[in-house]
Amino acid sequence: MLFEKSSKNKKKRFEYVFDFFAYGYIALIFIILFSLALTLITSITGDKIKGVDVLNSLAQIATALAFVFAVYQYRKNSDKERQNVIAAEAKLLTTRMSAVADKAKENTKYTIEDINNFISLMSNLGTDFMALYEALTDDVHKAMVRMRWQDMHYNHLSKTLHHFTIDRLFENESLEKDFRGYSFYNARFDSSIKSKLEIFQEYFFSLKVLNEMSIGGEIVKKFESFFLFEAYFFDDKTKNDLMHGLLSRLDFKTTAPLLAAIKEKQRV
Repeated sequence: MLFEKSSKNKKKRFEYVFDFFAYGYIALIFIILFSLALTLITSITGDKIKGVDVLNSLAQIATALAFVFAVYQYRKNSDKERQNVIAAEAKLLTTRMSAVADKAKENTKYTIEDINNFISLMSNLGTDFMALYEALTDDVHKAMVRMRWQDMHYNHLSKTLHHFTIDRLFENESLEKDFRGYSFYNARFDSSIKSKLEIFQEYFFSLKVLNEMSIGGEIVKKFESFFLFEAYFFDDKTKNDLMHGLLSRLDFKTTAPLLAAIKEKQRV
């Protein structure tokens, strides 16, 4: 499967082989100890041990081993059930995140407060999701959850983040787009912006507006930190496993140009 890591599958097969020999070795030790015990009893008492006694003893040992195996099987099934529950909850969270992103995209009159609330909610959901994802050990479940997360990110979250622009934010907040003869138009067609790769132009345009407009500093101060949001949805180290199976990589500047520009200004 494309989204399933083969290395972990090999490890699983190795563990099965190891378990087989481990339990076989334990059974062999029991048989040897039982034989030694019979020999010792015979040498001490001088009595002969009947075959039926041996069979009864073996039956008791078999019963004990069956109980041990039943406990092992119960723990194995319990772990499997736990993985099913965790995977189901992780899938529900990806569905929830998609719904939150879609709802935010429908709001064309968004304000700074709306964006802050959206980032805060998605950060909380991202925290919960990663806690569940890191608890997953079953490769198939991980592959399924990985596909759900990638669908959420590319088909829902990314589209919403593109929806947040500096132009629309100024309009919704009723902010003046001109300052001492400098306007959005000047920034949009400035050579320092047009010379950049097209996918980065919106980011550098947003950054230039925040730098040049007098209100830029006040806008930046009103935004909360994007640290958790970026960590759970764009950080390479955190997302490396979730992006398995894809050649593309997530970039905060191209996917969320407005937020990336604000984050850059917050660092100054």
